[in-house]
Amino acid sequence: MTPLRKRQSLQAELAGLKSLLKRTPEHRLASPMLRNRIATVELSIRTLEEHPPLAPCTELFFKSGPALDSEGLEATFTSGVLSSYQNMVTNHYSAKNCGALRRSGRRRGERDAQLYLTALPRGSFGLQLSQPHVQDFAIAQNLSTAMLDISHLVEASVESDQAFEAAIANFNPRVVTPLLNFVTTLHSSGGDCRLITGFHEMALNAEQITQAYNRVMDAKTDENTSTMRGVFGGMLTISWEFDLRPEQGDPIRGPVHEEVDEETAIGWNLHLTGKRVEATLLETTVTTRTGKKKPSYELRDIKPLEAQQLPPSSAAAQPTDEEKPKS
Repeated sequence: MTPLRKRQSLQAELAGLKSLLKRTPEHRLASPMLRNRIATVELSIRTLEEHPPLAPCTELFFKSGPALDSEGLEATFTSGVLSSYQNMVTNHYSAKNCGALRRSGRRRGERDAQLYLTALPRGSFGLQLSQPHVQDFAIAQNLSTAMLDISHLVEASVESDQAFEAAIANFNPRVVTPLLNFVTTLHSSGGDCRLITGFHEMALNAEQITQAYNRVMDAKTDENTSTMRGVFGGMLTISWEFDLRPEQGDPIRGPVHEEVDEETAIGWNLHLTGKRVEATLLETTVTTRTGKKKPSYELRDIKPLEAQQLPPSSAAAQPTDEEKPKS
């Protein structure tokens, strides 16, 4: 059960206990027991809010469409929802925490982001996806954050073009395809959906799902290879993210391409950090239906620029023979 639904359950119990205490005449045994139970439930609510469970958990509820009340859920729809949601989470977790995200095959961090169908909660038909046995608390926290990010992304796709553009800018472009598959599956079913992650709840009716589907469907992803000159800021050897300050434009950051081996990347870090280089980049651009573009970059290769290729401004900064101090 997600923290939100657990808190709602405790709050409902607390309201019932307080109502019972108010209606029941004072009794030397029953009244103290009721007050003790009320205090226990209040403490449980505070503890839950201050220290939520570490286990990553999301609940999806469906009403009408593919759902037969609380009795069942159409099998093909269930398969589509589960696979697209898992791929959204895995792609985002991998890109955010593990560096380069592969186009195909296994992704870095894929095992860490693996979710399990652990319950079928009632109240319309529900699916609970979680990791029942947490072994690494840091990984669990990162995965919970990634799942919450996905919830906010789906919510933004419903809200407006501006909200979707702002949200998608924080995601790797390869999250777009499973996001499209997810909203397409929901759209084709014609039902309502409720998504609960942590303390965040989002309810979507059929009309809102259609809006999300149209918005995500209109987002286009393009890839091309480009070169860029600038100062190489080095690379983090755990996340494999690089920094580059181009000669024109804002600094950029992104992962090293999956085809670059570790020895080559370490050599770049040792010999080219802080130097002017020509970088070969894979540029991936997501264009929304309003025309806003969000590029991301992967580093494929870098080459040092020779000293004589320095721009005039840099050459002018060098002291002349007359300006050099005489010994």
